[in-house]
Amino acid sequence: MKNRFVSILICSFLIIIIGNNSQAIAKESPLFQKKEPMQLTLITDMVAIEEDKSAEPEYISATLIEHLPANQIIMLDIKVKTRGKTRRLTDLCDFPPLKFNFKKGQVKNSDFEGQDKLKFVSQCRQEETFRNYVLEEYLLYQTYNILSEESYKTRLVNITIKDIKLRVPTISMTGFLIEDDESLAKRMHAKPYNEILHSQDSCEESALDKLSMFQYMIGNTDWYINTKHNTDIFESKENGALIPVPFDFDFAGVINTYYAKPSKEIPISHVRQRYFKGSCRDLQAYDPTLELFNSKKNEIFALYNSFEYLPKWAIKKSLRYYTKFYKIINDPESAEVSFYSACNSPYSFQAKR
Repeated sequence: MKNRFVSILICSFLIIIIGNNSQAIAKESPLFQKKEPMQLTLITDMVAIEEDKSAEPEYISATLIEHLPANQIIMLDIKVKTRGKTRRLTDLCDFPPLKFNFKKGQVKNSDFEGQDKLKFVSQCRQEETFRNYVLEEYLLYQTYNILSEESYKTRLVNITIKDIKLRVPTISMTGFLIEDDESLAKRMHAKPYNEILHSQDSCEESALDKLSMFQYMIGNTDWYINTKHNTDIFESKENGALIPVPFDFDFAGVINTYYAKPSKEIPISHVRQRYFKGSCRDLQAYDPTLELFNSKKNEIFALYNSFEYLPKWAIKKSLRYYTKFYKIINDPESAEVSFYSACNSPYSFQAKR
């Protein structure tokens, strides 16, 4: 009788735990689960934001309004600051990328539930060309989501930004929110790695190869793992493996922004030219990575073909660029020249292993 009573208590306890876990899953923030663009209004000191060119920008107060169906709104008191370098510190953009800092107590029962800090990539000029740029960059994050779970989630946004003192005109733009690195670390069961990295080969091989091949696919050379330039490194809590995760793709050849230029250290004259910056491998060592990209081709092409916010010519341009990539990786001679023979190049960054 006593054992039966104990069993009942244990079962009841397990039911409570399962029920609580189910509620936790149900209440998970839907921010990155939804695909439709968010409609937001940001009210803040636009002049202070635009004038802050300091090395460490300071947060300022702001109100963020989420517009919901049936004219409903959610108003949040947040803090906001500028971030980035090229798009913030040069004359390239009329408005810089931002970082939002939320109050956890306010975001409950909103699309921002569970969020603390979020990066916002803005359409940095009002012209349609720049709107297309930011939409194409958003698609690159979505593409890497297809290839790897160890990647930043994003959410498309249409935002209106108003100056709280009415000193400058209101602006409306397209952009997207990027998952915070701490949130990604939790999903990966990892932690951000802040130590010096002497070689990119310190990273877990399959993750490194996946990142390198993706950057080659999109024609992006604006990344360095050793210096963590446009790459974050995470250390697995399970086995200590170092996982590189890419971000910031506006210099990618597939987008071909008018301001993008290849590094002087690389023997290409235009960003549309592909150059492989992955590690040197023995012949056929990249085959598993190439198989992954081949297996995901239809899903990647479907992502672009179903994306309704870009003009069709821009979609076709991107898919033509990717088609050339797939021709390379499926031609043994081209693949050998592009990947396996990279060690013979005087520009190779990595020693052969």
